[in-house]
Amino acid sequence: MYNIIKSLIYFFLRSLMEASFSFSYRNIIVTGYDKIKHLKPTLFVSNHQNTFMDGFVLIKVARNISPNILTRADIFKSKWAAIALDIIRLIPIYRKKDNMGSVAQNNEIFKKCISLFKNGEPLLIFPEGNHAMERFLRPLQKGPARIAFQAEEESDFQLGLNVSPFGIQYENHPKRWYDLHVHFGNAFQVQEFQEVFAENPTIAQKQFTDKIQQDISAEMIDIEWHSEYKFMEQVRLLLKPYAMTWADSKKSSVHAENEVVNILGNRLQKNADKMTVLKSRVENYFEKVKNSNLTEDFVAKKPTVVGFLQKTVGVLLGLPFWFIAKLINFVPEYIVEKKIIAPVKDITWHISLRTGASMFIYPIFYLTIFVIMGVSLGWLIAGIVVFTFPLLSVVMYETEYHFKKLKNSIILFQKQEILKEEQELVQEFRSIMS
Repeated sequence: MYNIIKSLIYFFLRSLMEASFSFSYRNIIVTGYDKIKHLKPTLFVSNHQNTFMDGFVLIKVARNISPNILTRADIFKSKWAAIALDIIRLIPIYRKKDNMGSVAQNNEIFKKCISLFKNGEPLLIFPEGNHAMERFLRPLQKGPARIAFQAEEESDFQLGLNVSPFGIQYENHPKRWYDLHVHFGNAFQVQEFQEVFAENPTIAQKQFTDKIQQDISAEMIDIEWHSEYKFMEQVRLLLKPYAMTWADSKKSSVHAENEVVNILGNRLQKNADKMTVLKSRVENYFEKVKNSNLTEDFVAKKPTVVGFLQKTVGVLLGLPFWFIAKLINFVPEYIVEKKIIAPVKDITWHISLRTGASMFIYPIFYLTIFVIMGVSLGWLIAGIVVFTFPLLSVVMYETEYHFKKLKNSIILFQKQEILKEEQELVQEFRSIMS
């Protein structure tokens, strides 16, 4: 009975989470999932840049499964938290740096994971062991290798455990209404390492870890030149509109950007003088962009009168709906943004908290309005009116998005020198790529 109730609660919470996702990201671009979605059992491994939102991503994308997710044990401190987290299929893992738990407790967790695999259930692990917003893959921990080989060893390598590496790319980590990319690579089986494991388990674990590092890296933006990370991230932003044209990889913009930025990084490392000059020019360029109040994700393209008029008409048409949506959503938005998000200084938690809080606060608020209107005006009218609230919210976010584009166009009309400098830098980098 408990398992049935738990499944129903999980289904309900998952539905709320998926609805909340629809108001968190403008587009969710997924590649590669179709070729691995029927594999069982599967160990999913991914980069970890955005707290528990990364786990939400797989739940959202992988609609045919209900993944179990390994997460840090310190969030399981209270009894009620442990019950709630168990319902949403989170499993604690004890880390030495958290000063919690013990090796014995982790062994029990490993046994639970192996039991899940034997029942054909999926498991998600973030092998980096912690989250950070920088767009590169940090050194991986040995946990996935230990769990994978222990599971196969207990089954005499007849379990058929699949490993599915994937990469997550946030256009803007903490903010709402930017694009989210999720790219799955080719899955492989732990059985491929059976012979190496029989000879030397340590070497097998290292080869396994190296492979998932390589495979995850190929599906994300992994800036390899860490000592010049800020510079290379600025180069990526500058060349973003050109990456798909320049790169050999056409799978997605993420793969193209990853290819371009790392080719340039490798070539600039061999020419320190050119790198120093370009670094200074790029930094000065982005300083001008910032001082001009342009957003860093703007498209450096000369605005046309026709395009400007189209943006203006679109924003003007959306403005009344934006105003109505702002009035309707004032209370829940105030609670989420001012009471929940604003006190949290670590911006890596912002989108996770916003999505998590919104999945409860907005439905409760809308339901309250529905009941009040239903009693006073009739249930049919109340249903029709409240049904428009989410649609108005989408129009509101789209209007804000296009207003930002319109604002950038106005600035570029006045700051033609920025476009000229951008093109000079683009041509310089193009010559390095050639």
